Amino acid sequence: MNNLQYRDHAVDIHSHIIPGVDDGARTANEAADLITLDREEGMSVIFATPHYGIENGYAPEKSLVQSRFNELLMKKNIWQSPDPSSSLHIGTEWYCSDEIVQRILRKEAFPMGMSDWYMVEFLEWGDLTEPSDIFLYRLSKMKQAGINTILAHPERYKAIRQDWNLAKRIADLGVLLQINVYDLVLNKAESVRNLTQWMVREKLVSFIGSDMHGTREGSRKPRMKEGICWLYENNDREYADSVVRKNAEKYLGVEKLM
Repeated sequence: MNNLQYRDHAVDIHSHIIPGVDDGARTANEAADLITLDREEGMSVIFATPHYGIENGYAPEKSLVQSRFNELLMKKNIWQSPDPSSSLHIGTEWYCSDEIVQRILRKEAFPMGMSDWYMVEFLEWGDLTEPSDIFLYRLSKMKQAGINTILAHPERYKAIRQDWNLAKRIADLGVLLQINVYDLVLNKAESVRNLTQWMVREKLVSFIGSDMHGTREGSRKPRMKEGICWLYENNDREYADSVVRKNAEKYLGVEKLM
């Protein structure tokens, strides 16, 4: 299998496509359009990961998320793809609050697919941010509780932009890192691009995501090809394959390519 086959069957583990449950897609039609765009960018497998955490703005009922997800699965135009390995999975982008362990143990929202991995985010909006000791304290609590953890888009956080080695300290806890692959090449902020590229070169990154939110004006659309191209051109093939798909097969239960 050559490297292009993994690139063309990549896994997007971070998206906001379940309509009406957070700040992502508003309708099933918009969700279907996002899925189509993501597939055109080379994504074969997509995880729908709505926000969960009232402190960070959203805490949709689990039953509502499941119901809206099931409705997406019933839309025939979502499955108009020549790729037989295409699939859609449910997950969650949990806000990593002081209550994160209790919320996960209460099963208030979903793990990543059928796995026992949980993706978390920290507060980063405008002037609102969280210091490095909060990152390490809360992620350490998850490790102590035996919860397998993925940190969403570490390149976004001011604490990590100010101290790149914080990303290494987080990875040393056993936390896996997911970057928004857009940030490798297309982000207009040079500081974000440089940090994202450094994390990849240091092989700290385990997954990619689009973090897509919508097709409407001002919403984040999936832009994956340029970042994936950079990943393959600047790293060895084995590592690039792991980031775009193999780690999702290993940890998240994604079907293996034959």
